Formats: sequence, structure tokens, C-alpha cells
Amino acid sequence: MLFTTILTASLAILSSAVFGEARKSKTHDVIVGGAAGLVYTPNQVHAKVGDHVKFHFQFKNHTVTQSSFDYPCEPLKGGFDSGFMPVGMDDKNGPTFTIEVKNEDPIWVHCEQVGHCPSGMVFAVNAPKKGNTFKKFLKMAKASGNNEYHDGGSYKRSDDDADEDIEEKRSLLSRITGKRGVVELEA
Repeated sequence: MLFTTILTASLAILSSAVFGEARKSKTHDVIVGGAAGLVYTPNQVHAKVGDHVKFHFQFKNHTVTQSSFDYPCEPLKGGFDSGFMPVGMDDKNGPTFTIEVKNEDPIWVHCEQVGHCPSGMVFAVNAPKKGNTFKKFLKMAKASGNNEYHDGGSYKRSDDDADEDIEEKRSLLSRITGKRGVVELEA
């Protein structure tokens, strides 16, 4: 009996030393939009294999759409896409979308809403510190000028869309400041 106990304990110690302790996965929480504006907060994370990135959608209508470094504002063929997640201004518990990190390669993400990606609404998992950095990815997204929605076709932003955006901003600003009336905003 004593021999069995010693043998079991020895095997447990040896197993732990050889294979290492099982690492618990970590969940990285990311806010999508909301009061911070057209951004993911934080805009990048460094995650290990098996970790999860959980995107929490806040007001407006955003996506979490995988892209590539070279084409930051275009969906990656075969990549993940949350689809549009509309959230009302007063909703306290918006939807979430979670991805699992399968390897240590960079994962590039953007929002598919018209005009959001070229406004800088991009995100990365494990962006390199040299070469194809997050800073370069963000710069390329802003330079893309891509105002198209990619869902089986393209949608060009019209002047009517810009007017609707201004009205949304006025409504939001009046809710934040408590002031009613005309608020001048740049389009």
C-alpha cells in the first residue's frame, strides 16, 4: 500500500515536470464601439493559444470581421464574421461574440459598417512589434478609403447616409450634454 502511494505521487510529480502544468485559458475582453466611438477598446491584445477574445458590442451597429494585413477593410475569405450587431443607445447588455486563438499568428479584424474601418475601427490579436505592426495596419485601414459594405455586393455611401450620421451624432451629443437644439458637427 505504501509502495503504491509513493509510486502514484512520484508519477504525478514526474508527469508535472515533463508535461508542465495545464495552463488555464484566459479571456481577453474587448469593447466594440460605445462611448469611445468607432474603436475597439483595447485596439489590440496579445493572446496565447487556447485563449479567447470576447467582443462586447455597445451602442450603434458594428461587426467583428476578420481581414488580412494587406487588405484591412475587406473580409478575409473563409474568416470569421460576427454579422451586424445593432445595439440601442439605452441597452445595458449588448450581444457578445467570442473567438478562440488557435495559433500564435496575427489575427486582423475590422468593422464592416460603412465608413467605420477607414475611420480606424480595426483590431488585432498578436500583432508583431516589428514588420507588419498594428500601427501600419491602422494606417493602411485609414488610407483605404473603403466605403463599401461587402455582403454579396457593394454599397457606396451616399450623401443621405452622411445626413443620417449627422442626425445620429446630434442626438447622441444632446443626450450626453443634456442640451437640445442645433449642434454643429463636421461631416
